[in-house]
This record gives sequence, structure tokens and C-alpha cells, in this order.
Amino acid sequence: MKFIDPAAFARLSQLHLRVQCVVEGLLSGLHQSPRHGHSLEFAQHREYSHGDELRRIDWKVFARSDRFFVKQFQDETNLRAYLLLDASASMKFGGSGRPDKLAYASQLTAALAYLLLRQEDAVSLGIFDSSLRFFLPPRHQLSHLALIFEQLENLSPGGETEISSVLNSMGKHMRKRGLLVLVSDLMSDPVEVIKALKYFKYRHHEVMVFHVMDDSERFFQFSGEHLFVDLENGKQVYGDADALRAAYRRIVEQFIETYKTGFRQAAIHYHLISTATPLEKTLAQCLSY
Repeated sequence: MKFIDPAAFARLSQLHLRVQCVVEGLLSGLHQSPRHGHSLEFAQHREYSHGDELRRIDWKVFARSDRFFVKQFQDETNLRAYLLLDASASMKFGGSGRPDKLAYASQLTAALAYLLLRQEDAVSLGIFDSSLRFFLPPRHQLSHLALIFEQLENLSPGGETEISSVLNSMGKHMRKRGLLVLVSDLMSDPVEVIKALKYFKYRHHEVMVFHVMDDSERFFQFSGEHLFVDLENGKQVYGDADALRAAYRRIVEQFIETYKTGFRQAAIHYHLISTATPLEKTLAQCLSY
């Protein structure tokens, strides 16, 4: 992936995304499973490990290779993770010397996909603005990463944001318990977004939110007369940044606090992150809970 530092990815491989819920899967390991058995959809082979059931050994492969391999099926992944990335117009904002929010969020999404697939979890990618523009069903083969990276590399910002309606449409894709990760600047009505995400908690999914902000928009790092343009609807406001700063900051901090409080009460993992923070540091902080 052209905007991912390979050295940073190597360091990221030491991290693991652990989920605090019971998910529907079969492999023992990082995630517990409430059921046994498997689907009929064959996925891949893996080398036999001590403790694997002998009935799972593929004897045809043994006859060819003189090595023991067991069959894995699609439902045997530890976890189904649905990565939902906001690619609305507001995400193209970026401060001087920093990546824009969409570039940073894309790198973050790519890193999460890498970590999850590396530990044999199934990963899905959804990209949205006012609707779900792209959806890649969950797969757990590491080769799946190339498809995810291809979408993220060619991504461009779209139209206005409609997070709650997109979340409502995501419900049909998440039939089994898993993890929903929302990466967004959350430029929508907090009440509606929180309500929509509560639905997934009600359905026993784990939910994680990465709230991506640029320091300029959070702390209003402007001075003097400016023409401010809404990136999503084109509305323009001309004003003195110094005179507007105090009121602006109060509104933004209240906006953030509404999300913090709502997510905390709903037991949703919420991470406010800055595009000025190195990706590796962000993930280390967010995934160490």
C-alpha cells in the first residue's frame, strides 16, 4: 500500500486486536466461542497442531505431501470484523503538514485489516458517505488484504455524510456476532449515530469507534479574517477567526462530549484521535484496553 510505511507495519504486527465479547466462531485462541461445528463452505488448509481433532485431517493431502493438514471452514475464524470507513466530503479536510482525515483514516483501516487478518480473523470493508458505496464481504485469508488495500488506495471523498442510515443498512450484513469498527469524523447528529450503534450492541456485537479529527478543526487554529466553506454542502461563512474561536471551541467540545458520554453509557469503545499522531502510536494506545 503506497501510503503505508512497511517498517511501521512490521512494528504493528506485535499488536493484537482483542475483543471483549463472545463471538460466533470455532478456533480457540484470542476469542471465545459459544458453539461448535462448522459450515460446509471450505476455506483453506492449515498445518496440523497438537490438540486438533483427527477427523479434521485431510488424508488426501497427507497422501500427496506426507504432512498433516486440517481443513478450515468459513465459520471457523475467530471473529468477523466489519470495518466501516467514512469517505464523505468532510473527510478530505487536512491541516498544514498533516494528512487529510481520509488519508489518515484509510491508513488506520488498512492497519486494522492487517492486524485482524494476521490473527486469522475474517475482515469485511465497507466505504460510505450518504450511502454504502462499497462493501466487501468478510474473508479470513491473508490474500484478502490485497482487495482491501486496492479499495483504500483508490479512494476519493464523496458526498454528504449519513452515518445513521448507513449503519441501519449494515444490519443486514451482520448476521452473526462480531466486531463493528466505525472510522469517521462523525459529522452527523450524535443522538442518531449513538442510537444506531446501540442497535448493534443490542444484537450482541462489539462496537469500536475511531473519531478522526484534525487539530485545526478541533482547536480552530486560524487567525484573522477567513472565508470558511462547508466541504459537504458548500455553504460559506466569512468571519474573524479570533472573534469566533472561543464560541467555536465550546461547541466542538460539547459535540465531542456528547459522543463520549453516549458511547460510554452504551459500552461502546470510543477513541478520539488526531491526524497529527503517528499511526503506530494511535493503535498502540487504542488497542491496549
